[in-house]
Amino acid sequence: MSRKRSKLSSLDGVPIQPASRTTGIIKVAEHPDGSAETIPFVVVTGAEEGPSLWITACEHGDEVLSASAVVEFMSSLDPSRVKGQVVAFPVLDSTAFNIKRRFSPIDSYDFSRAWPGFKNGWLAQQVAARMFELMKVHADYVIDVHDGMPGIAEVAPYMIAGYERREQWESTIKGFAESFLFEKIIHWVGTSTERGARTSTMMAALLKEGIPSFVPEIGPDVKTGTEVALRGFENSMKYLGMLEGEPKRLPKYIAFPDVIHVFPTRGGVFRSYVSLDDEVKEGQKLASIRSFTGEITEELVSPAAGIIIAIWVLPMIGSGDFSAYEIATFDEFTKAWPGER
Repeated sequence: MSRKRSKLSSLDGVPIQPASRTTGIIKVAEHPDGSAETIPFVVVTGAEEGPSLWITACEHGDEVLSASAVVEFMSSLDPSRVKGQVVAFPVLDSTAFNIKRRFSPIDSYDFSRAWPGFKNGWLAQQVAARMFELMKVHADYVIDVHDGMPGIAEVAPYMIAGYERREQWESTIKGFAESFLFEKIIHWVGTSTERGARTSTMMAALLKEGIPSFVPEIGPDVKTGTEVALRGFENSMKYLGMLEGEPKRLPKYIAFPDVIHVFPTRGGVFRSYVSLDDEVKEGQKLASIRSFTGEITEELVSPAAGIIIAIWVLPMIGSGDFSAYEIATFDEFTKAWPGER
């Protein structure tokens, strides 16, 4: 268990009372025209003492299922049943969320790589800096929810747990992460990945403060994604002693040492040969991309053995799209592979 931090008693002038639900918005940054960048919050405070659990969502503005699941869960919580405090920010990247885009049009910056923030940096870095100030003082545990994009790119429910040394997993993160009941956990061990540095993630920043956190990716569809998120939130709160009842435990789950992204280099009509949760071998053909003349211009191939945990489902794709596949690998991926973003 992490060290106990102080509960929020107010947030941007909004008082927070015991045994209550409090909602509002806080200013987190400033736009070029001087107007405020604000994000909404929901705080459920129990009548009894207990840990402070923070839940965040929508680091990427197009991952709207994460926001929906957080709002639904917080709406279901009865303060009289809660021990401690749950602080939720359903939308971190507000300007991106409002136009249904992945990144804010103000800075086009990847919010998930903006931590621990910079008060005079890009908009995402300013928001991250404000959030990190609050988390360091008030958060005992953090769940940062992500999802695929239903109908565009879908994910099988999986989790990312990041740490630099194995003992951090065993002593700080393991029980908390396992309580979310996801059958696939990807271990980001170390400070880099084939997508770039891990040091600028929320998980990495929180780890340095001794605050356990993990990233659940919920999906693939709205119904399933919502169900696994609500189940996970409730069970994690039982594990932390914030709700009555014995927490469930999975009899087993699969731990993966790495995840890789497969990017297309050509645009066109996309046809996948595999599905979510399929096991693939190194060198296996995954998809074809055809030009509008019908010619196959590219065949995507798996660079390693593993399981498909995210897949592009639109029948068209571009070379600048996020990725065609994410593959949870059975072994640590050490080869050079294009895909720095």
